[in-house]
Amino acid sequence: MQRAGVELRVGDSVALQTNDTDNKPFVGKIISMWQDNLGEMMVTMCWFYRPSDLENIKTPYGDHELYLSKHTDDNSVATIQDKVFVLSFPEYCRYYSHLAEIKHPVLQRGIVPNVEKWREGLIPTTGVQKDCIYFCRGVYDFRLRRTLKQQLYYTKYL
Repeated sequence: MQRAGVELRVGDSVALQTNDTDNKPFVGKIISMWQDNLGEMMVTMCWFYRPSDLENIKTPYGDHELYLSKHTDDNSVATIQDKVFVLSFPEYCRYYSHLAEIKHPVLQRGIVPNVEKWREGLIPTTGVQKDCIYFCRGVYDFRLRRTLKQQLYYTKYL
């Protein structure tokens, strides 16, 4: 499916519009896509939460930190603003190290793994705006209202 000239598929992370113009967009991962009875394209989203949206977060690690949740709901494709990238924290660090290496080349290559060897299609290219790149270090259980340390198991959901 295409939205604003960007190809979207199941598994992609996207930013969704909020009703309040002062707030940052909501971020979710597309779990499924379908067409409703009226012919409108819909998506089921698995939500990411920002530390500012959660209780009991001691110190967020940055403005682009998110927490994965199992909270899902359905939304119209019309609410999608842009495709975003949600990386694991090590991938996020590697990505920014790669950008720094491009900007300031070093003689000894190999410290930062090659970007193309990462999860293909899920890692942003160098032309992506910084506002579209996030990292996830943990999982938020919205029923228990607490964060859980991210296990390697959850990386497959990012």
